[in-house]
Amino acid sequence: MPFGNGPGMKRIASALFIILMLFSGCKKESTSGKNFRFPLSAEPRQLDPQVSTDSASVTVIAVLFEGLARLDQAGNAQPAAATWTLSDDLLTYTFTLVDSKWSDGSPVTAHDFVFGIQRAVLPSTRSSLAQQLFDIKNATKVNDGSLDASKLGIKALNDKQLTITLASPNAEFPIKTASTPFMPCNQSFFESTGGRYGLQVKYILSNGPFFIKKWNHNDSILLNKSEEYHDKGNVLPDAVRYMIGDIENPVDLLSRGLIDAAPIPYEMLEQAKQAGHNLVKLQDTIRMVWLNNDNDALASTQIRQSLRDALEWDIIYKQLDPNTDTPATGFISPDAMAPDGGVYRTKSNAKKPTPRGNKAAAELAAGLNQVGLGKMPVLTLLCSDNEFDVNVSRYIVQSWQKNLSLYFNIEAVPESELATRVKVGNYQIALYQSTATGAGALHALKNYENAAVGNYARFSDKSYDAKISKAGGTVTRSQLEELEGLLWQLCPSIPLSFECRFVGMPKTNSGVIVRPFGGGMFGAPYDFRNAGKTDK
Repeated sequence: MPFGNGPGMKRIASALFIILMLFSGCKKESTSGKNFRFPLSAEPRQLDPQVSTDSASVTVIAVLFEGLARLDQAGNAQPAAATWTLSDDLLTYTFTLVDSKWSDGSPVTAHDFVFGIQRAVLPSTRSSLAQQLFDIKNATKVNDGSLDASKLGIKALNDKQLTITLASPNAEFPIKTASTPFMPCNQSFFESTGGRYGLQVKYILSNGPFFIKKWNHNDSILLNKSEEYHDKGNVLPDAVRYMIGDIENPVDLLSRGLIDAAPIPYEMLEQAKQAGHNLVKLQDTIRMVWLNNDNDALASTQIRQSLRDALEWDIIYKQLDPNTDTPATGFISPDAMAPDGGVYRTKSNAKKPTPRGNKAAAELAAGLNQVGLGKMPVLTLLCSDNEFDVNVSRYIVQSWQKNLSLYFNIEAVPESELATRVKVGNYQIALYQSTATGAGALHALKNYENAAVGNYARFSDKSYDAKISKAGGTVTRSQLEELEGLLWQLCPSIPLSFECRFVGMPKTNSGVIVRPFGGGMFGAPYDFRNAGKTDK
């Protein structure tokens, strides 16, 4: 089966990204050969595709390296370092490499991809990314040490071809090969670094459109266009510099040409408009009332439902600023895409909470009886110490006091402390945002699988996990709606609002694509391969 003709290849609607391109200010008069600057929120921990998971590292890796496939604007797998065919039994992909070179001019071979993928799966690597490769035959057994790496379903036929055999058919597997653990690793170079691979410029060998020229730790990273890259003619910028750290006044930096794209806080939106910058609006984040399901009282579905149903929703919604928040209508945000190519979130599948008064109190009583508690313990609602979050938290606690006769505490802490405590489970109830790892609606639902990284609720339900597992990588819109309906019933947490985020760019820039979900499966929040800049 040749590339591109298989079922299920389309993951994300091109319409979304066309809109973002328009906001990016595409212009015929834009020129190539320019330099660009983008923000990087933190210092990358290690530029190693097989192990790095922090967003700063992944952002840079996605530009330095190239996998067998890359994703186009619609999220479809397109040939990158290779083209491919699929066997008649839908289990074995044969990848044929294009003529490609490492940044030092040496050829990229099939053996480099085999070594990189084996390394990601090997238990000695201790990579948390290994499960992304578990579609490959014998990957789980290699990862748990019960089989040798040579038994992994990947083989180099020669320098230019490799095969990957799957445990079961997956028409969307080429999409996965665009992600970082599938990227190549030159074995001789890796071994020469003596355990320092990816930590310094001299310990990085890349095969992507850019190579790393200079890394001023905790300050900036300079990438230059790679003249060794096989598709260099379609890469417009000459250089890109990532500026590491927080940005205090993004509008000023954009206006002075010191940065080419940046998140714009709501309080600076009007200033950005006055400065004439283009603004891209994203709705990929959900403000949640997280319920720690590890807490004895919150382990009961009925108690969690009672807390949701006792909220005075009309009053809470009045506290929202419509410019930054809209009432949440489920666990999947408005920017998430359905498999049929459109946005998932519609009026017909909206989940609308309503206050239930006495029924909420009855749910609470039944739940307490179920877990053997005589009364609800006094819990603490953790929130950020900004005025908005504290105010919303007060209305939440007042709702529970009024309708359930429960008295809860509020603890307001700095945003950084809130994020850390929620992520490690050091809280009882928390008001905190959540962003899925990818643009597909299924990514949001996978956040509630047992042990998922984004499962801040510590939620676990065998029936839900079974349905997610059965759905696999390809689901229909109706299956997604069924899964979200089950999640709504189980109520692991309470969706409060959909947050609006904004990214600003100067009007002189063109061709920069802003991707929602922090880049998600694309790896980077900005795609600047075709970026240009005018002097006007």
